[in-house]
Amino acid sequence: MSILKFENRTPQSLEAMYAYMTDERKTDFHSIFGLGVNPQNAVQDMKFVQDLYFWSSLFHPYIQVIFCFDAGVSFDTPALREICMEIGHCLVLDERQVLGAIHYKNTDKVHCHYMINYVSVTGNLYRQQYSVIFYKKQVNQVLFKYGLNGIEFYGMQQQEKIG
Repeated sequence: MSILKFENRTPQSLEAMYAYMTDERKTDFHSIFGLGVNPQNAVQDMKFVQDLYFWSSLFHPYIQVIFCFDAGVSFDTPALREICMEIGHCLVLDERQVLGAIHYKNTDKVHCHYMINYVSVTGNLYRQQYSVIFYKKQVNQVLFKYGLNGIEFYGMQQQEKIG
C-alpha cells in the first residue's frame, strides 16, 4: 500500500531538512528535483521568497510531505522521478516552490520527501484549502496512470481509475 503523510510541524530548519533530503547515503543527484526552485540552491531560493514577503522569520518555513511507494516497486530512476514530480504537482495548487528527493538507498521502501515552501512566490502563506483525502485522490490518479495501487483512506483503497 502506498502512503501519503503530511508533516506540518517538522522541527528542522530549511538547511537541516535540505541536508537530510539530499544525503548521498539515501539518494543521488538524479533523484532530486525542484518545482519552481533550483534543487542545488533550494534553501536560498525559498529563503529569498520568504524574505521578499516577510521580514520576520517564520516559525515553520516549510511543509514536509512524504510519499511512500508500495513495497517492491520496480521502476527505474527516471520513471520514479517522473512519478514523484507528478505527485509533487498534485501537492501544490498555486505558485509554490517544492524540493523533492527520492530515497531509495539503504531502505526497503522507496519514498519521496517533499519540502514545500510555506510562502508562495506571490506572497500567500500555506493554508491547506483541501482535505488530506482530496490530495490522496489526486495522487491516486497519478498512481493509477502508472499501474500502481492507490493510497487507502477511510479504511478502503480508492479503486476508481481515472481514464
